[in-house]
Amino acid sequence: MEPVFRYPIEVRFRDLDAMGHVNNAVTVTYLEVARTRFWLSQFSDFAKEVDFPFVVARVAVNYRRPIRLQDVLEVELWVSHVGRSSFTIAYRVWASGELAADAETVQVHYDYRHGQPQTLGPELRARLESLRIVSESQQ
Repeated sequence: MEPVFRYPIEVRFRDLDAMGHVNNAVTVTYLEVARTRFWLSQFSDFAKEVDFPFVVARVAVNYRRPIRLQDVLEVELWVSHVGRSSFTIAYRVWASGELAADAETVQVHYDYRHGQPQTLGPELRARLESLRIVSESQQ
């Protein structure tokens, strides 16, 4: 499977916990950084009054191996599902060429003015579908 987007992440000393590896909550921040860059590169023309018309409704992470200060990190991500008012992004976090984590987040298209989810419009849905990769388990 060829990922839609890849983004390098620098491990900072402050990301480490007392055990000398990246804290699990920081890994979620790495996902956020990559997702933000993905959004800016693919969807910035859909932003209106707010930069990101989405809220994160769910985050799930499987930690596969510790990430250490000297690791070279890269997050790859792609759209894995498109719903009525939400979409799912799947991630892999690579640390020096080894899978350190895989994850997914669900983003809900959100109307900040009215404080409620809104249906994905046809143009946004088409863009998301064009970036969707179907995994073997979904076939």
